[in-house]
Amino acid sequence: MYPPSPIAKYVTPHGTGDHSGSSWTNAYSIQDLKHRLASFTSFYFIDSTFLIDSFVVRDFVNIAFIGKSNANTIFEGILPEDKEDISNWSMRCFELVNTNFCVIKDLQIRRFRPYGIKTDSYSNYFTGDNLYVDSCGWAAWGNSPYGSPLPIQMIPSPAGIKLFGDYGTLRNSTVQRTGWDGVQVAGYNVLIESSSIDSTGIDIPGADHQGDGIHVFRNPDIYYTMESGQRIYKAGRLTVNNCYINTNFPKKSGIEAGFIEGDVEKPLLRVYYSFVAGGKGIGITQNANPMNGDFYSTIENCTIVNLAFNHWPLRIENWDAGTNGKIKNNIFLCPVDYSHNCPVGECNTLPLAVTYEDNRWKKGNDWQPIFCSEPILNCISEED
Repeated sequence: MYPPSPIAKYVTPHGTGDHSGSSWTNAYSIQDLKHRLASFTSFYFIDSTFLIDSFVVRDFVNIAFIGKSNANTIFEGILPEDKEDISNWSMRCFELVNTNFCVIKDLQIRRFRPYGIKTDSYSNYFTGDNLYVDSCGWAAWGNSPYGSPLPIQMIPSPAGIKLFGDYGTLRNSTVQRTGWDGVQVAGYNVLIESSSIDSTGIDIPGADHQGDGIHVFRNPDIYYTMESGQRIYKAGRLTVNNCYINTNFPKKSGIEAGFIEGDVEKPLLRVYYSFVAGGKGIGITQNANPMNGDFYSTIENCTIVNLAFNHWPLRIENWDAGTNGKIKNNIFLCPVDYSHNCPVGECNTLPLAVTYEDNRWKKGNDWQPIFCSEPILNCISEED
């Protein structure tokens, strides 16, 4: 990434002095800032609560938004006294449109309905660092985020953070209490590192298609055309390193990179040195011959937990031969009433295509003598 630009501007909630942004005593207000965004500029925010309606960053390069601390520099989507009424939460915080080399750092973002941060498919080289994203990504309007409100309006596919551009990075950050997915990824070469994602999918108990810690998505905007004329949409390629991911609810996966339809390429996933728990810990597909690049799926040195007794900790689907990807040096933890014979289920994989090395698994408190994988005879998704 680019280093933050040496051109500095300063922002307080209501502005100060002559509102030129030149110093803390002559700072922009948040409304000034919306009209004075500029490339190659770093905007610094004082420790305070900024009430944000929508913050669209369009057609810029090398732009940064930097708080003093993620504990006390707060971007808030609702007045504190109204926070329990989701219908009054703001619709979004940061939305990056065709903006490259953007840094968002040292901020707390809370109570935004569709998402706290979104980088669109044409916003590449984003870096989010030391962020605290809380109570974002809610699909339904209602009165209490922790109760069971009836929806007044549904927002499609919300998430705490959406990373749809290439080379996005999220590190040293926390994403928690999201209505649906914690983080969605639809770009190539995205990295989530040294971060915590927990308590996802807490909007409307029982709703379908919600709640993964990380969901690797079909890109809505970018596709290539095969010789046959078939249009194939891009899917995310994600690396997760040194992270703690726990949905805390058995509805959905800790990480789901198993999105397969006829018009989408296979999503790819690498996970290292991480703890991943969900109804299913990880769902993954594999492609030995991606259209672009040499990215292959692998899971190494992780602890993977299934919170639902009838789900595999790791479900592998459509993994083909000819890849260097491995399932290696992992520990799989299953509940005492776990209903399967092995900790890994394989759906539509080629025989011996998946390489397993030095993995262990436990059922309840008991280590199992043999590590194994088993074929899934009915390959309908576990969450359907």
